Amino acid sequence: MYARIDSTQVNKKGQEFVRVDFYLEKGEPLYDGYRVRMPARELTEKELTSLTGKGGNISKADYEAYVDKHIGWEMKDTPFNCHMFAKPATLEDLDDAVQARIKLLKANCAENAKTSAEFKPVRILCPLTVCAAKYSKGSKEIMPGTELAEA
Repeated sequence: MYARIDSTQVNKKGQEFVRVDFYLEKGEPLYDGYRVRMPARELTEKELTSLTGKGGNISKADYEAYVDKHIGWEMKDTPFNCHMFAKPATLEDLDDAVQARIKLLKANCAENAKTSAEFKPVRILCPLTVCAAKYSKGSKEIMPGTELAEA
């Protein structure tokens, strides 16, 4: 399991948070459920416009045919869990918090894998107390995209 910093954000009270996404690795329970087929790159605005019908919708068949012919598909890992951490003083402090969460997530994933193909976090693992819509982009001292590998 590994984690990647997604963004830093500030809520309306001025409190800073770091969003960290957690990913499963091959061989871990539930991994196959979070590895999905996606276009090899994002479609451009021009490509999306060309696929948009009169009602403003894009048909699934047209979309898939276009990607098949012009872009191609690839399998990508997607986050199975994300968490907002109060912005720590240092990256090392954040890493310590992430490592503790990874231990809890691993235990929960192993338990979930016995009964389900989908991650269903227990209450202690997912208390996102502030709605994501209340956040705005903030400080970037802790750089988004930084991977925090399991210790």
